[in-house]
Amino acid sequence: MIVENFIRLYAHDFSQMAGRAEMGQDVDDALARRLRDADNHAQVMDQRKGKGHLTALVARIREEASVFNGRVMRNGADPAEAAARREAFLSDVADTLENLRAARKAEGQQAHA
Repeated sequence: MIVENFIRLYAHDFSQMAGRAEMGQDVDDALARRLRDADNHAQVMDQRKGKGHLTALVARIREEASVFNGRVMRNGADPAEAAARREAFLSDVADTLENLRAARKAEGQQAHA
């Protein structure tokens, strides 16, 4: 059973980081740390509650990427461009998490070979 609070927590954090990046803040270190946290936490949740937490998080982040309300953007910025930057940021996050999951799966298959 996938825990919704896990997904909501990390999806919200990554959405907030997209907003901070849009406002010009440096989020690279915090993003790298949060990506590791999400991956590690997903592994624990998969062991305790059932498989699929990281896959579900990636799906939620991809959903969130297309949602833009216009509140978090620089003054005078084009809303369409800000929405595109948000979508690109969150898509990159989802791709990175997906790559982490795939790499872990490949390592697991090599260990069993």
